[in-house]
Parts: sequence; structure tokens; C-alpha cells
Amino acid sequence: MGKKIKVVGIRVRERATRAPALQEVITKFGTDVSCRLGIPGLEKEDGLILLVMEEEKAAAEISTELAAMEGVEVKTLEFGGV
Repeated sequence: MGKKIKVVGIRVRERATRAPALQEVITKFGTDVSCRLGIPGLEKEDGLILLVMEEEKAAAEISTELAAMEGVEVKTLEFGGV
């Protein structure tokens, strides 16, 4: 069986005010992120960020840190045997 791939979905409300703190956490885990995709909301107030990660521990840690932030919602999806 191959590696497990984690997709960490991050919904950010009022992204303009939360972006600096959010970016600081993402940067801390930068070497564990294989791919990053940012999608602004229609009104540009909110946003969605998708992170692709292979390290299970790092994915869990970043999810925990981000979920503790006000206005941030985190969900994780796992693909096995990739």
C-alpha cells in the first residue's frame, strides 16, 4: 500500500484581518505541504485554502493550530494507498 495523502481544507472568514496569523501557521509547516491552493470567496471577504500533505503528524498539528483560531474552520480528507 502506498502513502496516505491528506487534504486539509481551511475556510477563513474575514480573511483580510485573519490572513497574517493564518499565514504564519501555514509557513511554519511549509516543508510538509506538497501543494497549496487558495480560492477567494465571491465577495472576497472569505476564502478557502486547500493544503495537500503526506505527513500525518504534521497534518494533524496544523489542523489543530488552525482550528483554534477564531473565524477559521478546518476539515481533513484522507486518501489511502496513493
